[in-house]
Amino acid sequence: MSHTFRPLRRFTQSDSGATAPLLGLIGLVLIGCMGIAIDIGRSVIVRARLYDALDAAGLAVANRISTVTPTAEATKFVKANFVDNFAGATVTAVTATPNADKSVVTLTATAIMPTSFMRLFGQDFVTVGATSEVTRKLTGLEVVMVLDNTGSMEQSGSMPALKDAANLLVDQLFGNQTTARNLYVGLVPFSQAVNIGTNKTRADAWVTATSRENSTNPYYPDYWTGCVEARAGGLDQTDDPPQSRTANSVFKAYYAPDTSGNNWIDTSSRPTKLNIYYTSWTLQSGPGRFCPTPMTSMTNVKQDIKTGISAMKAQGSTMINLGAVWGWRMLSPRWRGFWDGVMLTNSLPLDYGTKNMQKAVVLMTDGENRFGANTSSDTTYTAYGVRSQGRIGYTGFSTASSELNKRLTTVCGKIKAAGILVYTVAFNISPEEVGVKTLLQNCASSTSYYFDATDQAALKASFQKIGDSLSNLRVSK
Repeated sequence: MSHTFRPLRRFTQSDSGATAPLLGLIGLVLIGCMGIAIDIGRSVIVRARLYDALDAAGLAVANRISTVTPTAEATKFVKANFVDNFAGATVTAVTATPNADKSVVTLTATAIMPTSFMRLFGQDFVTVGATSEVTRKLTGLEVVMVLDNTGSMEQSGSMPALKDAANLLVDQLFGNQTTARNLYVGLVPFSQAVNIGTNKTRADAWVTATSRENSTNPYYPDYWTGCVEARAGGLDQTDDPPQSRTANSVFKAYYAPDTSGNNWIDTSSRPTKLNIYYTSWTLQSGPGRFCPTPMTSMTNVKQDIKTGISAMKAQGSTMINLGAVWGWRMLSPRWRGFWDGVMLTNSLPLDYGTKNMQKAVVLMTDGENRFGANTSSDTTYTAYGVRSQGRIGYTGFSTASSELNKRLTTVCGKIKAAGILVYTVAFNISPEEVGVKTLLQNCASSTSYYFDATDQAALKASFQKIGDSLSNLRVSK
């Protein structure tokens, strides 16, 4: 036998009585070390699962940050992803704490794991902890809010709630920034027309020259309030930009007729030149009768869009398709160069499919399309003129209103086909107008992008959920 093993043989065969306790002690130590290793291994597995559950909870909380209680929501998701008694462990505490502008959520979780072997040494439990941080980071975004400013919003007292909801969305998107990077938000108030504003440069490019001041039409531009008529020949359903060489592609200025109920032209005192009695459109009369407030072209300045929201005033009847098509035009790259301000400076809108950029429309209404009043003698002037003129192809109230629905469906389909996300909000829809819910459901990009807000609180909550949805989330560490 090798000389190397002789001492070991003598040690094992010794009957002196001193080796047996030593061997027992060594064995106990070895067993203890193996037991500790097993318990530590179990705690590592528990910690890994706890981290996974916490990351999943963080993403869920960040995606709903404006409409949930963060810690309660995080606890729900952690426990759903870390079931009790996983490796014998149980979650004991979860916290989720957003920062001031809710752009970052910090999460912690602890679990108690009973030991298997370490209890031999008096350690019955091990506490396992995990932390995670989720950053709500916006990718580049162009978004246009297309909002119902019709008379029913005023009658129901809902305009303040709509303004609050729109401001909540703006606050979510901008966070604590006053001027954002790669974020542009626009606003299109609509009723029975859309107001493009009276900016002269814009009017020169968009509005037909035949509406300019001349001997037969002396009330342009001083009395034009910015609303335009819908284009004929199907162009009210397209994003074709105005081209001076194509007569049908430019817009005609909107002038409500001078009637006994809307008397704004008087020739009695100055028969050689018309003497105009002009009443502001904010009082729902004059040449811009029922013309809504001007749109706000996309901007990255928070206060600019808030100013547009604040100015909104409800009046007129409902032509949702007009608001939708103007929202599309503000996002369509075919209109690049036609807009002023921030859009002109930044060459907006960007091309479809631009890397790390997304386009979206938020369309909200409180009622169905209506072409004037449901009477045979209705003389309500709209972007399609008076219904009896038949510009839309029909003169009856039901048939003309149904045609507006078809045009809305067409516009929604084209917007989605262009890759633009469409969010729709049906607000406080009466039972007799339930059909508009189906229209808006079909218009939305998916069922999760449609919101049925039954009251003012639900309206605000819907806009908050849309703001959350528009945020791109990532686990930052």
